[in-house]
Amino acid sequence: MQIRVGDASDGAFLEEMLFEAFFWDAAAGRPTLASFRARAEFSHVLEGWGRAGDLAIVAAAHDGARLGAAWFRLWTPEAHSYGFVDAGIPEIGMAVVASHRSKGIGRTLIQTLIERARADGLPAVSLSVNPANHARRLYEAEGFRKVGESGTSWTLLLSL
Repeated sequence: MQIRVGDASDGAFLEEMLFEAFFWDAAAGRPTLASFRARAEFSHVLEGWGRAGDLAIVAAAHDGARLGAAWFRLWTPEAHSYGFVDAGIPEIGMAVVASHRSKGIGRTLIQTLIERARADGLPAVSLSVNPANHARRLYEAEGFRKVGESGTSWTLLLSL
């Protein structure tokens, strides 16, 4: 597996991974990606990707096939996503292609993103996770702690 910084060619893949992050529960009903793109709760998350504070990390197989991605983005109190804590703390999003889950890819992605956040001098990172999502245990094992709730999800924070 190779880990690399995402670039402009990864835009569609980041959308696919964001969709997977939203609809992580395979047992629950889910719309098509095409229909979900039209919803504001989805479309605004990656809109204008590449602005200051945006960073994506992509895991790829040796043949170049993308396996998963993790990213962070800075938000404002007026425009943010579910795991927002503060304008100076980026919110993380992450997903792994379903057929490649439980192989350590998510752990490698989140650890790489945390390392970059520390290197960039960020004070913390946050994320939103449904408490029933298996990824919650990964986040907690990496040091994230619950600091709030938004709808059916918990907001977790990792101080750096």
